Amino acid sequence: MKLFDKFLRLFGSQGLAALLMFFLLILTFLGTLEQTESGLYQVQKKYFESLLVTDVFGKPFLLPGGLLCMSIFSVNLLVGGILRLRVSRRNFGIFVIHVGIAVMMAAGLVKLVASNEGFLTLWENQESSEYVSHHKWEVAVFEIDQSPIVEYRVNQDRWNSGDGKVLLALQPGSDERNPGGLPFQLEISGALKNCRPLPVGPNWQPDSPKIDNWALRKLELESENERNIPGLLMRMKPADEQNYPAQESLLWGAQNYPWTFEVEDRTFAVVLRKVRHSMPFSIRLDNFEKVDHPGIATAKEYRSDVTQKSSGPDRQIRIEMNDPLRDQGLILFQSSWGPSNAAPGDELYSVFAVVRNPSDHWPLYSCIVIALGMAIAFIQKFLKYGQQQAKRMNQDTP
Repeated sequence: MKLFDKFLRLFGSQGLAALLMFFLLILTFLGTLEQTESGLYQVQKKYFESLLVTDVFGKPFLLPGGLLCMSIFSVNLLVGGILRLRVSRRNFGIFVIHVGIAVMMAAGLVKLVASNEGFLTLWENQESSEYVSHHKWEVAVFEIDQSPIVEYRVNQDRWNSGDGKVLLALQPGSDERNPGGLPFQLEISGALKNCRPLPVGPNWQPDSPKIDNWALRKLELESENERNIPGLLMRMKPADEQNYPAQESLLWGAQNYPWTFEVEDRTFAVVLRKVRHSMPFSIRLDNFEKVDHPGIATAKEYRSDVTQKSSGPDRQIRIEMNDPLRDQGLILFQSSWGPSNAAPGDELYSVFAVVRNPSDHWPLYSCIVIALGMAIAFIQKFLKYGQQQAKRMNQDTP
């Protein structure tokens, strides 16, 4: 019992909260400085979505990461502001405020763990039910001339885990190492986060494997993560190795055509691409409208009229820059358009930023709870002050 009391005192103390606030301030300061060199995505992953920061500007330095600080901060709030607080009529407003802050922190945790984001590009009269990730990549395998098409996907985390060679036995809709999915296995090696394919010649001899006198040249990571294009070496190992030879190829994220091969009189294709996420509905772009500033070709505002198709009746919706589409945990923002060099009268496409966030409305609920708690605390203080003033006036009355 004494040990538990010590735990409550330590993790519920104001000193611990102040220390965590100090570390968060340091992380924000360092992350802001390093963002100019490394880019927003890399800094966010390094400083704010990690348990520990092991280097600062490339030099060894140990700091608690933002994820660790916020996790301990949540425990501090739960222990000090809720568990150790003896709820009474006098401090009920303070208790409600702490509950609202806890909901806000829970929203951040859910967003970190369960959310994803990407973009959807549509030309007029084009329809799609999936969007593309901004940063994450995958290997997709499918059989050609098959209807319906079944894709086998391997997420980037599998080949960036540092295991060297990754042997995969694929199953539909899964990247688990289960046997019997396809008549072959895939072996991934030599993965690079940013590279370009180049022909091998006297002026360049690669460190990575070469295929048909081509190899992947490793490049420095770009500060804007969207510009980093990965590559890898893919080896196909058939189940019947006696009758079908193994094959291998280089895969690059920006190549125009997939790698194809035949096994047991079946033709398969493999492509390295950005992760695709399915939506519970489809969107068709009916009309895109761009309004320019007078006298210049810079867009003042732009909007998209779309048709949302799902299991129910079709819906005609207008998506504008400050008026997104929200439905079934997805948010579609009007983010951009193109092509940028289009002449007057040319056909344009519309780009939507898509966010899947199960805790989308939780910050609103949190603010409502916090406002309610502040109102209760203010009214209590106001009434107490009024009672004290009335009592003082009664005492001063002869």
